[in-house]
Amino acid sequence: MKIDIKPEPDFARIRKTLLLEGKPDRPPLGEFLIDGTIKEAILGRPLLSAADEVEFWIKAGYDYVHVRPHYNLQVVDHHDESIEGKGVIQTWEDLRSSKWPWQDLDANVDYSQLHEVRKHLPKGMKIILSTGDIFTRVWMHMGFTHFCFALFDEPELVSELMRQHGEAMLEINRRSVEILGDSLGAIWYTDDIAFGSGLMVQPEFFRAELFPWMKKIGDLARELDVPYLYHTDGNLWAVFDDFADIGINAIHPLEPNSMDAVEVKEKVGNRFCLVGNIDVDLLSRGTVEEVRTVVRERIEKLGYNGGYCVGSSNTIPPYVKVENYIAMIEETMRGYL
Repeated sequence: MKIDIKPEPDFARIRKTLLLEGKPDRPPLGEFLIDGTIKEAILGRPLLSAADEVEFWIKAGYDYVHVRPHYNLQVVDHHDESIEGKGVIQTWEDLRSSKWPWQDLDANVDYSQLHEVRKHLPKGMKIILSTGDIFTRVWMHMGFTHFCFALFDEPELVSELMRQHGEAMLEINRRSVEILGDSLGAIWYTDDIAFGSGLMVQPEFFRAELFPWMKKIGDLARELDVPYLYHTDGNLWAVFDDFADIGINAIHPLEPNSMDAVEVKEKVGNRFCLVGNIDVDLLSRGTVEEVRTVVRERIEKLGYNGGYCVGSSNTIPPYVKVENYIAMIEETMRGYL
């Protein structure tokens, strides 16, 4: 489907926005996961290569290409009932029973997409690298109910799993940024830690077991002088100060049913760029005009002084209406009216 825009990719635009360095010429778009069927609808053909991937991000109006190295460190599926009760790792014996994927990165991580996308990256664009899910993988491997009990009954086991996953994710980031070199534009860490009503566990756990690893990844971003973004769903009021200490520059995706984005802007918008907040339900079931109206409102209320990237309130799944996704892009390209 045709997008009525003139793509002018310029990574300086989104970098300026993410680092709160003033108001760019127009609001940037910010998204990290977009379903392949949506990309193919925009391209008008199958998505077959890294060149096609780069062309999509250009054609859709982004200033960057999102890339994630291919790794599957998960040993349970999101649809597996075991993730709610007792998972596959319940005891020290379970952990020691085999060599798990995150313990052998050479065999379980493929960086080829990073190499290929870099080859096709045009002048003016950069790559935003994303990795994630230290906390998510640990509780899924243990099963959430068992994980919660283990916080009290087996805290050393939980801590060891967090350490192993943290080391693995830090190493994947180190190898990735070495491959990307000067084509790296930003690092985006993803890991859901909250529900709509609050954090999934007490903040003290995150401060002890997750945030130090996130800070190490953030330190890597600072060493390379690139912005550091964080994706997590849910209500985050209890940990915004922690995010500032970690060195996070931008928060995504600001689910509308979890926090009021205008309130977030008022209270912490001087510390974080805000990314997202366009309701996925609206993009899936609303009308084109409704989408345009909400996008315009978000730009006016969140981007009046810069510091806002337009995007969905989560990701762009296959059930989003392509015409609504296009409307979000086109309205963003109209800039500050």
